[in-house]
Amino acid sequence: MNEDLNVVLVSNRGPVSFVESDDGFQTKRGAGGLAGALDPVARRLGDNATWIAAATSEGDRKALAAGAAGDLRAELGYPVTLLDIESEVYADYYDVVSNRMLWFANHCLWDELDVHSFGEKEIAAWSSAYDPVNARFARAAADVAGPDALVLFQDYHLATAPGHLRRLRPDQTIFHFTHSSFCGPAGLEELPGEVWRAVVEGMLGSDLIGFHVPDWAEGFLAACEHVGAEVDRAAGRVALEAQTSWVRTYPIPIDAAELRERAAGAEARAWAERLAGRGRLLVRADRMEPSKNIVRGFEAFGLLKDQHPELADVRFVACLYPSRQSMPEYRAYAEQVTAAVEQVNERHPEAIELFAADDFDRTLAALTLYDVLLVNPLMDGMNLVAKEGAALNERDGVLVLSRGAGAYDELGDDAVQLHDPRDLQATADALVEALTMDAGRRTSMARRLEERAAERAPEAWINSQLDDLVAVRDHGAPASSFRQPRG
Repeated sequence: MNEDLNVVLVSNRGPVSFVESDDGFQTKRGAGGLAGALDPVARRLGDNATWIAAATSEGDRKALAAGAAGDLRAELGYPVTLLDIESEVYADYYDVVSNRMLWFANHCLWDELDVHSFGEKEIAAWSSAYDPVNARFARAAADVAGPDALVLFQDYHLATAPGHLRRLRPDQTIFHFTHSSFCGPAGLEELPGEVWRAVVEGMLGSDLIGFHVPDWAEGFLAACEHVGAEVDRAAGRVALEAQTSWVRTYPIPIDAAELRERAAGAEARAWAERLAGRGRLLVRADRMEPSKNIVRGFEAFGLLKDQHPELADVRFVACLYPSRQSMPEYRAYAEQVTAAVEQVNERHPEAIELFAADDFDRTLAALTLYDVLLVNPLMDGMNLVAKEGAALNERDGVLVLSRGAGAYDELGDDAVQLHDPRDLQATADALVEALTMDAGRRTSMARRLEERAAERAPEAWINSQLDDLVAVRDHGAPASSFRQPRG
């Protein structure tokens, strides 16, 4: 990476968040993998990087009002701009539009959640909160970005921001990366017409548009055709009016060395001792999120137990944690998860051990111990847990992986493949295949998964994006080529 680059990183959540204490304000690392992926790059660039984010919590807002955000330059090594968005506006932008309308669309969750229409509240939230907040992010980027700077917008929270910045700065080099899946027209068409068109056209304000895997890029290209854009799939190029946008895939890797170091720590090893023994272990680790397909995983395990008494020794350890509990669909789903566990355990006492709170060390311990790891989402951006498990496991564990997981593109050939994650019997049969696989095949598959999970360093992910952006800025086309989806 060229250390002379000028980069503006723009995301909903920043690299750190503030927590108020008796001594003022303390910082903690931002939640999710985004901070871990982008922060090292920003630190290397120093004053050549600026991170723009929202003050997402009450602690952030108080710190901003007290002037504490100005101290982040000294702490992190690069400047951070926090936007103070009114709490009611932020709730509509984040909860109502981003995490309900757009998340459901990107994951094609309409039938799963029986949501097929939106009322005046949601449409008003788009026009009065989501799009204006995106415009505000764009203006903040325009205020700090020099003419040669690369502006990188992150995720579906900021889908229309590239279009707003393009109108402000026609010659700026702009990037947008979607970290979730992208279902395409089937997901977007359930949104009000002005919303889904604005999402696609807003993203097409970018010079370069990134996804984790080719399937999600293909979903976006199909959506571009739906709005009348000219799409060249072989080149991964989209033209809409005077703007040309390139589409590329950048599968995010894990930091295997860092994970192994944490898994070797005292807390994780204590959890490993507690979880070990008493038969073979089936594991899953997820947010309690409908797209993860958790309920069907438990129901399929119940079928396995019903149909295969010879597998009586198999236990299911589920490391889950609640997500977006302000939303009724997520509260209802958490109740369904608990009910599914209870139903299986009524028939097969203590067959499932459910942990419903976030504990990273416990999750790492479970990943070192599994005989089978179940990753069966309906549709999901990457599912890094599949890579984490492959890197950490000490038992030649077998991965059961659905076609809807982003990780399938890289790991599917060495997993027990699940083509229809809604099919309970097929899921149960895949688990049986994994549990009864002969030792030689288990070992060879596990070794290949381990190699693939750790073959790319984390910095390669963002560096490849920056290389492509520089090439677009200087030569008009990215350095990398477009990858077509698997057949």
